[in-house]
Amino acid sequence: MALEKKDWQVVEIPVEEFGLSAPLQAITFSGNFAGTFYLDDLRLVAATPPAFTVAEEERTTPLPQSFTLSQNYPDPVNSDTVIRFALPASAEVALSVYNLAGQRVAVLAEGVRGAGSYTVRWDGRDEKGHELASGVFLYRLRAGEKVETRKLALVH
Repeated sequence: MALEKKDWQVVEIPVEEFGLSAPLQAITFSGNFAGTFYLDDLRLVAATPPAFTVAEEERTTPLPQSFTLSQNYPDPVNSDTVIRFALPASAEVALSVYNLAGQRVAVLAEGVRGAGSYTVRWDGRDEKGHELASGVFLYRLRAGEKVETRKLALVH
C-alpha cells in the first residue's frame, strides 16, 4: 500500500482480507521506509462492535502545560456530554464515571495516552449500553500519580 500524503492518515485493513486460519500471532511492518515512520494507534477488532457508544475520544494539539480535568458540558447532561482533559506528558490514564455509592458505571478512556488535550464524548450509558437513571455522578481522571474528580448531573 503506497501512502503518498505526508500527513497523519487513517488506514483501515479488514482482518478478513488476510484469510487467517489460525489466531493472529504478530504484526510486522516491512518495506522501503525512508525518513521517519510514526505509528500512533493500532486497533484490532475481533468482532463487529455493539451498536451503542459509551464514549468517543479525540486528541488535539498544542501540548498543555499542566494536568487538568475540565467540568463537563453541558451540565446537567440530557443526552450526551463532553469531558476534556489535558496531559503535559505521556501517562497511563483511566477516566471513569461512578455513582454516588462509589460503583464504577462506565470507563470512558483507559490506557496510555500521549501528551496533549483530549475530548471525550459520553452518551450517559453504562458499559453494557444501558441508559443510566437520572442522578448525580462523579467522573474521575487518574493519570500516573495525579487524580482529579468532578461531579455531573444526568437528567432524562
